[in-house]
Amino acid sequence: MGHRPALAALNILRGEGVDRIFGNPGTTELPFLAALSNTPSAPEYILGIHEGAVIAMADGYARGTARPAFASLHIAAGLANGLIGLLNARRSHTPLVVTAGQQDRRHLQQDPMLTGDLVALATPAVKAAHDVQHAHDLPLALRRAFALAVRPPAGPVFLSVPMDLFDEATEVEIPARTPAPPLGPAAGLERAAALLGAAARPAIVAGDGVGREDALDALVRTAEACGAVVHHQPMADCLNFPTTHPLYAGMLPPRHDAIRAALTPYDTVLIAGAHAFTPHHYSPGPALPPGLTVIQLDSDPHEIGRNFPAAAGLVGSLAPSLHRLAELLRDRVPAPTAKGRILRAGERHTADRDRAESEARAAYSPAPLAPWAAAHAVARGLPADAVVVEEAITVGLLLRRLIRLDRPGSYTHTVGGGLGWGIGAAVGRALAEPARPVVAVLGDGCTLFGLQGLWSAARQRTPVLFVVLNNGAYRTLQDTYQAMGGRGSCPGTELGPLDFTRAAAFFGIDAVRAADADHLRELVAGAADLTRPLLVDVPLRS
Repeated sequence: MGHRPALAALNILRGEGVDRIFGNPGTTELPFLAALSNTPSAPEYILGIHEGAVIAMADGYARGTARPAFASLHIAAGLANGLIGLLNARRSHTPLVVTAGQQDRRHLQQDPMLTGDLVALATPAVKAAHDVQHAHDLPLALRRAFALAVRPPAGPVFLSVPMDLFDEATEVEIPARTPAPPLGPAAGLERAAALLGAAARPAIVAGDGVGREDALDALVRTAEACGAVVHHQPMADCLNFPTTHPLYAGMLPPRHDAIRAALTPYDTVLIAGAHAFTPHHYSPGPALPPGLTVIQLDSDPHEIGRNFPAAAGLVGSLAPSLHRLAELLRDRVPAPTAKGRILRAGERHTADRDRAESEARAAYSPAPLAPWAAAHAVARGLPADAVVVEEAITVGLLLRRLIRLDRPGSYTHTVGGGLGWGIGAAVGRALAEPARPVVAVLGDGCTLFGLQGLWSAARQRTPVLFVVLNNGAYRTLQDTYQAMGGRGSCPGTELGPLDFTRAAAFFGIDAVRAADADHLRELVAGAADLTRPLLVDVPLRS
């Protein structure tokens, strides 16, 4: 039985598990909105007042639900506003399907107002972009988009859909959904187990693929089977290994020289689900020290050997591959050897954590707070089962050293670097997992970039605690400027005094200013009891 194009699209969205549509509409979306309003059990429309917030909400929602999210943008201008979020989603491998309404095809040749080459505009920021020109192609294009969005490497897929296409009287057929067969364990695990099992000083780099594929428990089993020290990949987007575990050695810094130094003590490393050590600042030389035996495991075949050679390159689903690798290692590494390594690593890492704790506690004072004290107060105040959405460029690095989390999905960041993501991502995450407290830890500059997301937080009454770390500057630029030998002050980096409680009030959100570190810790602890959003303005020392 055939369906009109707009109804067919809604039918496919429901079949793909879409229960919310994130959007900011314009005239080219009106035919789709009409179908949405007249269709029982249609997905809920979540309005954002800027497309950056729209895509960030969809990003957070996709991560929280572990399925592709759907977003609807408006023509060239709306797509352009959403590009920063699409770039983030592509870098973070977040599965999204995004459409934008194109102008009516009957006058496209006349270059009507607001039109543009949507596919050309979207292509650099997405995994794939397509122009749908015929109503009978729309159902197949949507099915393909959802399938492609989750196929490794996951990412956003874009479709341009002319507004008049939805109004066509054509009856279109809906192709049945074909579930993708899951990847199995990688081939070659026996060789990987032989290499890792023979190591005297083994290490593991836990990449974001571990968190995305729910393979954290499997990686813990692998690490414990051989007593390997575990580092998070640089600027990790997910919790890929419990930060409470005695084998956890912290995050690798995002510079080749620092990564090389951190990995020099080891003779063999398993790199699981990591995007090839993407650095932030340039430093000469390779990321890996000479003589290091590398085992690389990923669900994306393009990652294997991409930036460094591997003695064993394995392609397969991470969780079953790591579970199997753990079993093989238990036959190769004597239990006393593994337990001894775990004990020694735990002693070193506990000492390191105690030093960081002492330094942070010593920095406690009334506001304005020292960055260490603010990070410590947030880390110690987090409620059980909290989700941290972090977009705090400088204090975020300190927070990573202090935070104690062990549940998958407890930490969310974007390595994409497009500022303004955090507020919307936190709203989307709270909509996806309403039973978990959500704490958004934000820099003041990042907050300014994404301020419009507070409107959606107020409209949806999402119980998110927004912690704004307010130092009145682009501090990461100032620090980098000084590290590069810059003289004097760095132009264009001073924001000046800002009162974010007033910004929150404008959007109808309750707000409070932290008086001291203990007050901040109490406010964070209260996130578990929120029934609506609350913003905490945290003055920091300059």
